[in-house]
Amino acid sequence: MGKGGSSSSKNQTTTTNTSGQNVVQGDNLGVSISGVKGNIGNITTTDHGAVEAANELAMSVTETAMTTNAAVSKDALDANTKATDRALDSVDASVNKAFDFGDKALAFGGDSLSAVESIAESSIEQLGDKHSENLQMMAGLSGSQGKQNTDNIQAMMQLAKMKTDGGASLADKRVLMVAGAGLVAVVVVVLLVKGK
Repeated sequence: MGKGGSSSSKNQTTTTNTSGQNVVQGDNLGVSISGVKGNIGNITTTDHGAVEAANELAMSVTETAMTTNAAVSKDALDANTKATDRALDSVDASVNKAFDFGDKALAFGGDSLSAVESIAESSIEQLGDKHSENLQMMAGLSGSQGKQNTDNIQAMMQLAKMKTDGGASLADKRVLMVAGAGLVAVVVVVLLVKGK
């Protein structure tokens, strides 16, 4: 056959898989897309105000916590201030009581010293009086003893004279004594008679 023209054939096959599988279980408020080919446009998802509500809740909780914390802190400070004031008042009262007790103890000590001083003065005075009485008694005893010694010596001398003169001086003395007693009796009788 003769020269002929050429022939060609072309075959193009494009396969697009448009099947997909999407499984959603439970409550799902989101968007689920499957099996879509190409551009599907704009898809908008929403949280239905959950984020905004969460922010508001967080702000409210934070504000409440800060307000509560401030109130608790203020109450704690007030309580601490009152406790400190009470403690200082108690310490002040205790110090005042201690000073009062100290003053009373000093006054008691002063009174005790005055009493001891008075007793000591009285004791010293009494001791001086007793000492003086004792000295006077000793002086009296010494004088009395001296007189007694003198009398004893004279009696011994009389005895010695009697021994030497045979008792004549003793007889003379007895006569003189009887005469003196008679004279005294006469004087007494005369005075009694004159008195009547």
